[in-house]
Amino acid sequence: MEQYINLMKEILEKGVDSTNRTGIPDKALFGKMYEVYLKKKFDEETGLELVKGFPLLTTKRVSLKNIFIELMWKLSGSTNIRPLVLQNCHIWNEWPFKNWLEKTNQKISQYTDDSHTVETDEWKMAIQNFIANIKHHSAFAEEFGNLGITYGHNFRHFGGDENGGKDQVLEALWRIKDKPDDRRIIISLWNPTEEKNTLLPPCPCFYQFNARVPEKLDLNLYQRSCDYFLGVPYNTAQDSLLLSLFAHVTDRNPNKFTHMFGDVHIYHNHTKVCEEQVLREVRELPSLWINPKQKDLFALEWEKDIKIISYNPHPKLSGGVAV
Repeated sequence: MEQYINLMKEILEKGVDSTNRTGIPDKALFGKMYEVYLKKKFDEETGLELVKGFPLLTTKRVSLKNIFIELMWKLSGSTNIRPLVLQNCHIWNEWPFKNWLEKTNQKISQYTDDSHTVETDEWKMAIQNFIANIKHHSAFAEEFGNLGITYGHNFRHFGGDENGGKDQVLEALWRIKDKPDDRRIIISLWNPTEEKNTLLPPCPCFYQFNARVPEKLDLNLYQRSCDYFLGVPYNTAQDSLLLSLFAHVTDRNPNKFTHMFGDVHIYHNHTKVCEEQVLREVRELPSLWINPKQKDLFALEWEKDIKIISYNPHPKLSGGVAV
């Protein structure tokens, strides 16, 4: 994705040095976007119907498996990290871990110095013990593994409790199928009345689908806060996957995904890996396969129903999470 690399270069060159709630300074721009065009077509080489040009970064390895697991977790309505941990997906560990430290009055330094690049052995050991407790003790997970009123809750229970509220996923699918000319096919994850009742309010927070073109489906996503090195590659791929799955179960073809950014930033401790990443050659994007026989959104399984085809990325690049 040349658009991703070009914006990364722009942030590195023109970003404004800023402070933020995490304590790790960043370079930031405001009000950016890029577009991804997906094309569903029959592939003669594999004999499969594929979504071509799927935006999984090639300048570093990104796990579509983890992206899929996290997406299905969100769509299930869950806000507890235990289902993720049990599937060896550790995207959300740091927020409840930090909350656990605060609630149990544990003072542990995360980094060895002010560069915020090397974590202390004490921090690494403590988070390993925390995740082991989440995995093996359901009562511990119930008390300390919940993120609060955030993604999953707002997808499936907006404005209510876990047994009620607005199911925005089913509503959006119904409108795509039965009211395709509707300009209100919207999923809003931002609920200002619940902002204090979550460890992290949703970053991708406003989704609008367009079903007005016959047989096609588009998606605009507005993301309020954008960790460009760690978060954005997951967000672009995950919500392109969301578009592809919604199109799949409503018998449409995914078309255009527009990713709009509010505050888009590179943390100072990610600068070196970003400078390395922009020097890497952008390779051809992979393709996505979705099992044509499985039309139940909530029954989709990794590998059985979802596969990435012809993915040839550069090696993984790592950076610490700013919590």
